[in-house]
Amino acid sequence: DLMTKWDRSTTFPDLIGFSTPILPEESSQERKYATQSSEKPKMILHCLPKTASTTLRTACREHIRAKCAFAKAQKRRPDPYGYRDVDIFYRAVAQCPDVHHYCVQGGDASMTIINYEGPQESDDDSQNSDEEGVESGPHHFVHLIPFRNFDEWAASALKQIYVIDGQCDDIDNLLEQCLGYRELYMELYPKSVMALQIGMALNRNNAVPLGNVYDAHQHHIVLYDYKQIDEIMKKMSVYFDFPPMPETDQEANKIRAEGTCPDKTLERFHECHDETLMKMDAIVDLKKERKRRRDDMVLMKEIRPPYKYVNSTTMERFDGRPMRGSGSKNKLSK
Repeated sequence: DLMTKWDRSTTFPDLIGFSTPILPEESSQERKYATQSSEKPKMILHCLPKTASTTLRTACREHIRAKCAFAKAQKRRPDPYGYRDVDIFYRAVAQCPDVHHYCVQGGDASMTIINYEGPQESDDDSQNSDEEGVESGPHHFVHLIPFRNFDEWAASALKQIYVIDGQCDDIDNLLEQCLGYRELYMELYPKSVMALQIGMALNRNNAVPLGNVYDAHQHHIVLYDYKQIDEIMKKMSVYFDFPPMPETDQEANKIRAEGTCPDKTLERFHECHDETLMKMDAIVDLKKERKRRRDDMVLMKEIRPPYKYVNSTTMERFDGRPMRGSGSKNKLSK
């Protein structure tokens, strides 16, 4: 019911009504696990645009560096350790046993945490040598996916594009082909991410056993109201008996510049994706999905050439068109 009834008007209380409890409210068995288990769960926050993701990434980055000497020794990056690479994520879990909160790039079809089969051949960016293993556990992973109403999310994402670019030409051109851009990318909406994670779980359940620790990991997917993230973090930390991650009560990017794109741009987005939203279900063919996304990315780059730096305050497109807006915003938007 939850996936089939989740449309553009759905609110979080609506989803609560659609859901069916799978355990009694006061489960003595689960309560015993939460209070007495020596192996505490690992909370994985799937960060998505316009759902407090900047706050969470910042909190995760500082939390992991503070709690894990191995992570602190790595080159400092804007994102938390293990955020964009599934091999590095599992390496962080193995090397940072005292860390119980991680952030990952939500909506990324290559972040196959649920059906992970072991490390692939790493490149120079892996920040690691062969002797640093990634195998540990088994662990209980709790995947936290934020919810935001579809209409609110789309409007906020479109405004962010205007704030960064100072124009709407690029998003208008891409929407002519129903393609995404920056935050306004359908694959980054929470229902899309739920469909991806559920598909990964179904693949894992049907896969041939690997014969290693990854078979024994447990995964649970939790949908939460993004506005209540600080409260959710505190309640789950009490339940699982470990300290909450600090700084989840911050409100990054709360104040933004005035203005947004015309109504017709938002209307075009809904023309492209309202039906997609309603028909969305578990994405079980991950290979096909990755190919579709790669093909879309190629087309996106053909329609909107990437930007290049001209100097410290100016950027222009590779097709020679100058980018509108202030120099400081342009510099940050690459």
